[in-house]
Amino acid sequence: MHGHQGFTLFELIITLAIAAIVVGVAAPSFSTMIQDNRFSGQSLDFIAALNLARSEAIKRRVQVTLCKSANEADCTVGGNDWGQWWIVFVDNNGDAVRDGGETILRVHGPLSGNNTLRGNNNFRNFIAYIPSGRSNQIGILSLCDSRRSNDIGKAIRINWTGRAMVSSVKEASDIGHNPENCT
Repeated sequence: MHGHQGFTLFELIITLAIAAIVVGVAAPSFSTMIQDNRFSGQSLDFIAALNLARSEAIKRRVQVTLCKSANEADCTVGGNDWGQWWIVFVDNNGDAVRDGGETILRVHGPLSGNNTLRGNNNFRNFIAYIPSGRSNQIGILSLCDSRRSNDIGKAIRINWTGRAMVSSVKEASDIGHNPENCT
């Protein structure tokens, strides 16, 4: 009995050619999927920081503030870009400015991929939660996807009860405001 002992050179070349075609077709969509997951993760990171601030304000019975930061320790004032650092801290005196003795609960680094997070006028510098769990403001922050021009991507809404939710949007007009049009 003579059986096949292996592949012929021709069979190996055909198999490798098919594998190369499959990898060539799948690789770009796989890369896009990874970038989309990272983008979604950024909105979820911000939602987690908001939820932490809200739950800690209720638990500690004191105002807890989330603010944008340039140095991981102090709040940054001016502009509406939250894409750099942000911190969550126990705001003992309720002034939305981190003083030396106020405990930092969480620090988050800059957004990756040149994405931006921009708040409307209510969220230019900080979001504070009072002991009842309510936010001192209501409004929308827009997470802008740098891969798509003028495309928001995600809207983070904070309602009057202080709850935060995220939704996908195609453009700024879908959410009723335009924070510098993500450009």
